[in-house]
Amino acid sequence: MAAKPIFLIFFIVFISGCITGSAVRELEGPFLAVKVVDGDTLDLNDGSRIRMSGINTPETGECYYKEAKEKLAGLVLNKEVHLERDRSDKDKYGRLLRYIYLNESGNEILVNAVLVKGGYARVYDKYKSDTKRYGELKKVEEKAVENRLGVWGCVDNKKNCLYVGSKDSDKYHTPDCKFSKKIKPENLVCFYSIEDAEEDGREFSGC
Repeated sequence: MAAKPIFLIFFIVFISGCITGSAVRELEGPFLAVKVVDGDTLDLNDGSRIRMSGINTPETGECYYKEAKEKLAGLVLNKEVHLERDRSDKDKYGRLLRYIYLNESGNEILVNAVLVKGGYARVYDKYKSDTKRYGELKKVEEKAVENRLGVWGCVDNKKNCLYVGSKDSDKYHTPDCKFSKKIKPENLVCFYSIEDAEEDGREFSGC
């Protein structure tokens, strides 16, 4: 008779696992994307502003900013999108942290991954422990890095460096800074954004 309770416990655990597994990705929406703010931020028809989770695109004036913004607009503007919440609901600016999905011919497309794959965005390593799909995005990023796509090609052209640093220092500077001119070519590190430099553990020198 002891076999029956054991079987019942197993059945309950199995069913619970199925329910939990099916809830791994719960999508919100659909919503209409009515405005693209930049390469990783958009507004929806319900008035909410979305900061795309797990990725970071160039800011205004930075290398590949225009291309990233235009790519996102081409993908989502005036289209219906579904959202997946990340581990944190909002960022410090009150924007909703979400993964964006498009449905094309019955296929779900993760827009965050599309931007990373094409080199329009980098994976945001700073918050990887709070990024549900970090591993998935990081895997997609590998080929973009290998092929120097998009933002990964920016560092190959020194005129696109907004900030520079030395391998022998924990500071970063503007290219015209007096400290920048003392950096040996073999030690030069190029950054295309403030976040890029600070994620590398550097502090701004003041010039």
